[in-house]
Amino acid sequence: MNQLKYKILFLASWYPSRVNKVLGIFVKRKAEAMKRLCDVALIYVVDDNSLRNKNYELISETVNNVFTVRVYFKKSPNKIANILLYNFRYLKSYYLGWHEVKSKWGKPDLIHSNVIDRSGYIALLFKLVKGIDYVITEHSTPDIDFLRGITSKTKIPLRFLKSKVIKKCSFINVDSHPSLDYMRKAGFKGNFGVIPNIVEINEKYLALKQQTQPREIKSAIHISILNTRKNVADIIRAFSYIYNDLNRRDCVFHIIGEGSEKENLIKLADDLNVLNSCVFFHGFVTDEKKLEMLTNSDFHILNSDDEGFSVVTAEAILYGIPVIATKCGGPEDFVNETTGILIERQNLIELQNAILFMLDNSYKFDKLKLHEFGKNIFSPETISDLTYQAYTNSIFYWKAGNTQKVLKINPDWKVLDVGSGHQPNRRANVILDKYTGDTIHRTTANLEIPTDKYFVLGDALSTPFSDKEFDLAIASHIAEHIDDPIIFCNELQRISKSGYIETPGPITEILLPAKSHKWVVRKSRNGLVFKENKYTKPLSSLFYSIFYLNREGYDFDTKKSNNKLLKLISWTLNTIWKFLPYTFARLVWKDKFKCKMK
Repeated sequence: MNQLKYKILFLASWYPSRVNKVLGIFVKRKAEAMKRLCDVALIYVVDDNSLRNKNYELISETVNNVFTVRVYFKKSPNKIANILLYNFRYLKSYYLGWHEVKSKWGKPDLIHSNVIDRSGYIALLFKLVKGIDYVITEHSTPDIDFLRGITSKTKIPLRFLKSKVIKKCSFINVDSHPSLDYMRKAGFKGNFGVIPNIVEINEKYLALKQQTQPREIKSAIHISILNTRKNVADIIRAFSYIYNDLNRRDCVFHIIGEGSEKENLIKLADDLNVLNSCVFFHGFVTDEKKLEMLTNSDFHILNSDDEGFSVVTAEAILYGIPVIATKCGGPEDFVNETTGILIERQNLIELQNAILFMLDNSYKFDKLKLHEFGKNIFSPETISDLTYQAYTNSIFYWKAGNTQKVLKINPDWKVLDVGSGHQPNRRANVILDKYTGDTIHRTTANLEIPTDKYFVLGDALSTPFSDKEFDLAIASHIAEHIDDPIIFCNELQRISKSGYIETPGPITEILLPAKSHKWVVRKSRNGLVFKENKYTKPLSSLFYSIFYLNREGYDFDTKKSNNKLLKLISWTLNTIWKFLPYTFARLVWKDKFKCKMK
């Protein structure tokens, strides 16, 4: 059975753009990884001060097989006006992005929100307005002090709204078990799970040749945005102790990154007499330079107070570099005796001892084991498989037929679409049709065979399927075309355990007839009644032509017009039609149902 290729719409709170080229790079990696298993589109909305003569700018493009829509909006220079305008323009930007996605890519089966703040609220809005379920990947950093009972309270802005977003989502994944424990201790109720971040490998820099003895000069490295939470100051103090007090000249410490604490850290290193002798600052460097320095290091150090994951620590492991990391959240999931050393936060003595151990023993860590360990946890293939399973377990409700009837379909069900035509059901695994080319039994559109579905050429009156082979059979607007509806209904009951049948109702056959419809169908309690169709032309040609305004391929003349009033009338008729009595016949059945000819 073909694997269903879901249509997934990512909503990103952070994403690379012209405003910030590196922000949210991990979301980009996730979206691109999911393209292996799904059709993926993405919307990112961000304010942009460079906009001058317009309030919005929409840019859509396909990047690495992801249909990407970035919407930039302008903030008001007036602070008071901006309070009122900001959220309005933010919401309108999503409205613009949604219409771009819908028109050029299609409607999603599921929304994947990245981070509750901002995009999570939009995902909730989509669920309430459009009925589209959503999952969340949460990247926020856990409050470790609260988690470990050091403090009794934790600060959560917009707690009520976040609780609602989490409660309504089908699945929320965090990137570490400490983050999961924090969310639960904070009182959030939802369907939680842990899926790590993707960490990619550049094969050019992957050299796993094992060292047999320590190098003369051992190199440690730290890569981050330099803020107080990273506590790089204690790493500098530790190297000052080792370099000056212990008089060890066999070590250097390289710091890559910028941030609010950089100047203070440089001053600290200078005051401790290790600047440019033992401790070296490199600022921001290219990805190539970063990987070159990382893979030429003997070990990596993360001394953070809190981390939700720590991509760079995982990255070091994947390249076969052992690590020192604090018990600050994310690293506890993947730093162990195979990959490095875990130490307590804000513990200078433990940090010094860990560095001393690494100076003498880092070469003994098995680089291949580190790489294989990281690959099994962080590779795009591993993470995309876990995420796809989360999607599968999150989508239970699917729409069927012209009326968009909502059906609850278990993820593991095998689903057949009988007479799939040019609009095969999104959830179907197998589709069956008798005609591959143009036919009177559908509009001029040709048969569509999506790559994620198995196509069978066959007659619905005598299918090649075994008894009860399917969990659900969908027969949308085919029963009215069949030569013998009784045989058709019996065949559906033979091959499937349950199903959904939809046809035009008597009112539709009177007002909007089709020459290919052989039967007028109506629902009767738990079954269907078929009556020979004698309606050969519309009761009202005007009504018919306005209902199918500007459409092609119908049996009778349709009206062509750009008149806004006529368009509104046509849209209104099409919108309300499924809610009117006897316009459709719909039957949801299980095990068996009755059918008769009258």
